[in-house]
Amino acid sequence: MTNMQTQTATLVSFELKSAGYCKASWHHAQKGAPKKTIRFYATYAVIKHPKHGVILFDTGYAKRFFSSTSSYPYKLYRAFTPVFIKPEEEAAAQLKADGIPPEDVRYIIVSHFHADHIGGLKDFPNARFICDRAAYDDIKGKSGLSALKKGFLPAQIPEGFEERTDFLDIEKGVSKDEHLGPLHDLFNDGTIHLTRLDGHAKGQLGALLATEKGQVFLISDAAWLKPAYTDLKLPHPIVRLFFDSWAEYRASLNRVHNFHKAHPETLIIPCHCLETLTALNGPQS
Repeated sequence: MTNMQTQTATLVSFELKSAGYCKASWHHAQKGAPKKTIRFYATYAVIKHPKHGVILFDTGYAKRFFSSTSSYPYKLYRAFTPVFIKPEEEAAAQLKADGIPPEDVRYIIVSHFHADHIGGLKDFPNARFICDRAAYDDIKGKSGLSALKKGFLPAQIPEGFEERTDFLDIEKGVSKDEHLGPLHDLFNDGTIHLTRLDGHAKGQLGALLATEKGQVFLISDAAWLKPAYTDLKLPHPIVRLFFDSWAEYRASLNRVHNFHKAHPETLIIPCHCLETLTALNGPQS
């Protein structure tokens, strides 16, 4: 697969935003980094397609995180992951401020089902959801400690979720990238290709976008910080405790690393990288 812009005349616009943040240890996020607390901004992408309208890649946090973690065992999530978000920082509020009613969002690509990625799903009543079947099967029906171990808060899932969702089997895709493996051309027009980036979570999706300003690769939690995919600087081994598979994480990270070396012009976006967010949007408050 070559740069997608050589394959399609249809392009999308793209904007990276963030909805809240949590605090984490830089030392845990990158082995050998200083033992310092940093902000993990919960980023999401606003994609505008000339035919299919407004599409989100994840939603970040929403204020309902606090009600979703008000009782045991879910309150343990809040204790270990301090979250900060104001009402005006929620994805729906930001879109509304930009002149986009939440009802106008057509699709939401769910990279995986951790709380910082699905917090705003309930705020977009007309959106269809898109996820890999393996990601949903991994959390379906789970509650209590079994959900908590997956970083999943059941209260964040909208009613009728299954009826509103297109479940994909990315691994069965007929198109392949030499570095990333199977791809799914979401609209069969070359604008959005989805790929599996397992490890951090089962069935986690990444998205390759053919945008007006060049190719963009949203890699979700396949890497938290830029040095992970540029220089293969891994997180501290302690994070293995809440990863789905450390071996698959390393395999996915290597695929992203190799893709980066082959396509250095592509803008790669780890979902929590302040350096990348600041480079695109300026200093964060």
